[in-house]
Amino acid sequence: MKAYFDGGLLEFKTPLSVTWGTEFQKSVWQVLKQIPFGETVSYGSVARQLNKPKAFRAVGAAVGMNPWSIVVPCHRVVGANASLTGYAGGLERKKSLLVLEK
Repeated sequence: MKAYFDGGLLEFKTPLSVTWGTEFQKSVWQVLKQIPFGETVSYGSVARQLNKPKAFRAVGAAVGMNPWSIVVPCHRVVGANASLTGYAGGLERKKSLLVLEK
């Protein structure tokens, strides 16, 4: 984590053991792991990647249940108009993480 916050780590390669969550949640978390450092995607974009284009609200719920904040970068998911929406750590923290990655 120190390397991430110091700007020296752009991708976590830590293997994660997923022992809980629905199959849908696990699929969302896998998509989140693929969002590159410094980039953002919308909830709708994640839903489309899962071939469930109308499931953007369900994607939001799965993002909110992400047990590995930062490592599985849920802070990189934003609203359709690039607005900062929902983050368990608070919107100020989400904004700070996105600024750190720019």
